[in-house]
Amino acid sequence: MTTTLDVSELDDEHERRRDFRRANGAPLVSDPNNPDKSLRYSRCSSYAKLLDDEEALTNWRIWKAMEGVARSKALATQIVGTRDDDKEQKKELRERALDKGAANEKADQGTGLHAILARIEDPSDDFEVPPEYEADVSSYLRCMRTYGLESALIECHMVNDEFRAAGTADRIYRLTVPLLTPAGSYLEPGTLVVGDLKTGQKLDFSLPGYAVQMALYATGVLYDIHAERRLITPTIDPNWTLLVHTPAGRSICRLLWCSIEVGNYGAFIAHEVKEWRRRWKSGVDGYDELPVPEPTVPGPSADVGPETVEATPPPDIMPDLIIWCQERLIQVGLNDHARKWLLAMWPTDLPKPSQITEPSDVVRLLDLLDSIEAEFTLPLVGIDPRSVYQTGKHRSEINRSNSFMLTS
Repeated sequence: MTTTLDVSELDDEHERRRDFRRANGAPLVSDPNNPDKSLRYSRCSSYAKLLDDEEALTNWRIWKAMEGVARSKALATQIVGTRDDDKEQKKELRERALDKGAANEKADQGTGLHAILARIEDPSDDFEVPPEYEADVSSYLRCMRTYGLESALIECHMVNDEFRAAGTADRIYRLTVPLLTPAGSYLEPGTLVVGDLKTGQKLDFSLPGYAVQMALYATGVLYDIHAERRLITPTIDPNWTLLVHTPAGRSICRLLWCSIEVGNYGAFIAHEVKEWRRRWKSGVDGYDELPVPEPTVPGPSADVGPETVEATPPPDIMPDLIIWCQERLIQVGLNDHARKWLLAMWPTDLPKPSQITEPSDVVRLLDLLDSIEAEFTLPLVGIDPRSVYQTGKHRSEINRSNSFMLTS
């Protein structure tokens, strides 16, 4: 079995994020109590992903794939002729079907528009807007003028120590005219408000997550990614954030208020869910399967059987582990966002799975997969081939280290 990911793409400079120093995709932030120590934070943009109801998005992608198949008889024929166990071919055909249905094209257009809007607001950039984006850009600038919004900061790095989250806020806007909030009060000119640009066609797929993302920025502080220190942060409105919806290709732009109180509540729920899952994974404090011992019956002592001897590990378990890693890579590749992060975070000195010969590289690959799966809430596929050598052990006694059976 081989992975569908081309590891040679991992050094593409356009895929690599240039903001926070990272550990397997997660931002590394200096400890507020010990600047010489780094802490692994969650990304603000995906903090509440586990709370999203993805049914609508999944149904939309299925429909786009159906449209793609309907438009291509050749593609439909290939799908019919594909073996059930050919996962690589299935993935390729799924992506081709989505391309035919214009699902990926819309996403790419949105990403392009997002980058263009950042460049046109940079006074030091003499960037010329491509003709196909001129209408969208004009709509955005007209909206900014209508509502009196000026971009005080563009793509600024922020950390939220309460929820241990970090990310890059699209905008911090400065109001030049009073704006009426849903609470019936006005935000006065000069007020700073966190803003976030969304260029997708619809917001209903992830609106709760957007509210959490912006609340984390609004209640955080600015962060210098080079000096790795927190900065004095101007007062940002503590009640409201602005979501700027500019769907690519539609020449419209609208503003939506998002409540910071509601967003913070979502962040709290997401934190509690993560903590609850962590406790189940660690198997402590009753978060575990708790076997009921057989009742003790008075009587003659039972014969003691021979001592159980654990199976001797095979001399080389690496081939089976590499196959397991490849299965997990395929699963990561099915999620567009997770795939991009994997490509961006792959260490330059880590070989392709099929070329790995050192146990230490297997451990690094396992660590990387663990972090990606946790960050994007991906299901764990396959079975760790080393688990058979811990059969019969209580959960609290199982060695879950990625170096198990790989280091002496």
